[in-house]
Amino acid sequence: MKKTILLVGTMLSAALLLSACSNDRGSSNDSAEKASKVESKKSTKQSTKKSSSEPVKIPTSPDKEWFYNDNVFYAGMETMTLTKSEIRDGIEDGEKVLVIYNTIKNNSDEEQDPSNFYMVIHAKQKTDTSNVNLDPGTLALDENGNNPLQAQEDNLNNSLLPGKTVETVMMFKLVNDTPVTIEFSNEDFTTIGTKTINVN
Repeated sequence: MKKTILLVGTMLSAALLLSACSNDRGSSNDSAEKASKVESKKSTKQSTKKSSSEPVKIPTSPDKEWFYNDNVFYAGMETMTLTKSEIRDGIEDGEKVLVIYNTIKNNSDEEQDPSNFYMVIHAKQKTDTSNVNLDPGTLALDENGNNPLQAQEDNLNNSLLPGKTVETVMMFKLVNDTPVTIEFSNEDFTTIGTKTINVN
């Protein structure tokens, strides 16, 4: 009787062991299949990256890596698109101001402060001795004593609701008539792109 029980126990153990081995083989086959799928996905991604003639897709969520490309500055929570620029008279006699027109979109689920772009966008001009950081500019008032771009300035300084887009302006006081270099920085204040604007 003991021999029979021992024999049955041994046979059950062997059956379980064979079953486990066949499952391991199956999982290793699955692993091999998964690995080949991953490799094919990688090669597809690499071939997609090589054909970079496609336009850049602008993220609509705040969790992507910041970038500046083709007048679009994606900064996580907000996206700024530059539309045009012009030189206008400043509030002081003889002063000139670079006005950069743009739209700003809130990519997040919370209100955002568009004026924060002044922390990550800087304008510079070269003088005889230095590459000077330009200060924010103030426009001359119109014939009625009003700021001609008051609505756009208000949009820059008001809280922007989730998912909404507004037209705004950024203004920099010029120090001379050399080209202005606009520098776009990421959240670590590392420059990730530049744009040159001629002021003549």
